[in-house]
Amino acid sequence: MKPRHRTLRNRLGIPWAVLAVTIACIVTAGACSGTREPQTISIVIPAGTQDRLDAGEKVEIMPSRLEFHVGDTLHIRNDDDVTQSIGPYLVKAGQDFRLLYGSPGVFEGYCPLSEGERYEIVVKK
Repeated sequence: MKPRHRTLRNRLGIPWAVLAVTIACIVTAGACSGTREPQTISIVIPAGTQDRLDAGEKVEIMPSRLEFHVGDTLHIRNDDDVTQSIGPYLVKAGQDFRLLYGSPGVFEGYCPLSEGERYEIVVKK
């Protein structure tokens, strides 16, 4: 007959696993609490974009859908030699544009530099 003894690990396996996960969450500074650091999404309009458009080429630089959370930033850099319209924003040649999204919402419209020439920007809480 086998002796029936349980090790401490077998008896407390589940609670110890929960404790280990809890400690891991604390150590990673809130990763399990649902908090996230603000993100920056960058879009670069390359040099020669207008030349490509003038030649009749379809140019897709901006995704047709962008998703942000409140506190995130959109950064657009225009490396072309002409002002470009991307999404709802007009960015001068050689300039950078930054926008911090401060409230939730959905924005959509025409964009010549996006797939299907349409964009949707979704900002979540």
